[in-house]
Amino acid sequence: MKRITNILCMAGMGLMLFSACETDRDDNPTLYEPESFVLNTPDDKMYDLGANDTIRLTLTPPEYGFSAATTYSVQVSLQQDFIDETEEADANYSTLSTPYDTASIALRPDQLNSALAGQYQTLHPDENPTGATVTAYIRVKAEITGSGRGLSTSNTIAVNQVKLGEVVNALEPPTTMYLIGSSIGAGGWSEWKPMVAVNGMAGEFWSMVYFDANAVFKFGTMVNEYIGYTDSRLTIKDNAGAGVSEAPTDGNIQVSKAGWYILYIQAAVNGDDYAFTMTFYEPNVYVFGATAKDSWGYTDEWKFTVPDTKEGNFESPVLGATGEVRMCIQANTDWWRLEFTLKDGTDIFYRENNAVNSGWTDMGSEYSVTGKSGQKIYLNFASGTGEVK
Repeated sequence: MKRITNILCMAGMGLMLFSACETDRDDNPTLYEPESFVLNTPDDKMYDLGANDTIRLTLTPPEYGFSAATTYSVQVSLQQDFIDETEEADANYSTLSTPYDTASIALRPDQLNSALAGQYQTLHPDENPTGATVTAYIRVKAEITGSGRGLSTSNTIAVNQVKLGEVVNALEPPTTMYLIGSSIGAGGWSEWKPMVAVNGMAGEFWSMVYFDANAVFKFGTMVNEYIGYTDSRLTIKDNAGAGVSEAPTDGNIQVSKAGWYILYIQAAVNGDDYAFTMTFYEPNVYVFGATAKDSWGYTDEWKFTVPDTKEGNFESPVLGATGEVRMCIQANTDWWRLEFTLKDGTDIFYRENNAVNSGWTDMGSEYSVTGKSGQKIYLNFASGTGEVK
């Protein structure tokens, strides 16, 4: 049995808009939502995960009725029947953290080994999984990329000879983080916008973001990794009264109150995966240092005003002295980890992990901007520009 939906258009890499229509034209093809698709069984041989043997999967893509970019996730278990998580018990399978976008999938031996060894220890708590030979049951989930549609699950295959290796946690904190959504960047889910790395804090990132009322979004450690509200790895803290909740569809994160926010994400290594903490802060921006009369703390006297619109400018108080401009946002860490400047006096440039010790001239004269007593600083985070005048 198949569920059938008509689509109005496709945009970018994923399916964007759907509706029920009476005709099936080339410019309005019919979306078939298959309940299953075919996953082939790989070669029947011994796979030694400790020696980095790779299991290669091939599949027949789901029949959507047209060509569509598809994201695949791989689930593995030591038990033939996959059982989902309930309030009383955990799921008896693991979803590997790497997403795939082709019908040929090379499983990472370290991820597969960690997942199966963890399940083995749960089933056999008194035994060491290293060296054990097990049968691995594998299935694949499919989704039309970025749409929340075309969800289907393959048949389950058995790989009968899988030798487990020693579990080595080689996972490092992510070095990148991205946002995508209805109000991110150009909007319309069209742009994966990189976040700003927090200086010296591995796996921590921030962005100054304007959300329209009831805007929805997701994030990822890489492009096309859609992490949303329903992801069990995610904890959300709304310290800004943004009205954060689960969106009605697709597991998106929804922001009910329009305005500017500082979005801060921490990704901590948790076994062979990440645990994410997302915090919404008020959009506080400050002048520090010489032009703030040598103030090096967060004080209202040197706080920028916040615009009501996405296109508006953040505006500083009148500068109190002449000197190098130092600016930062406010979150729960040291100010200098969140610092930025105006490169060439016009482009917002974030410190991230660059060395700025005695001042921005450490990176070059083009990174240092001088403010004069009586001037103001204007910042436009939407365009990434600013000026002192």
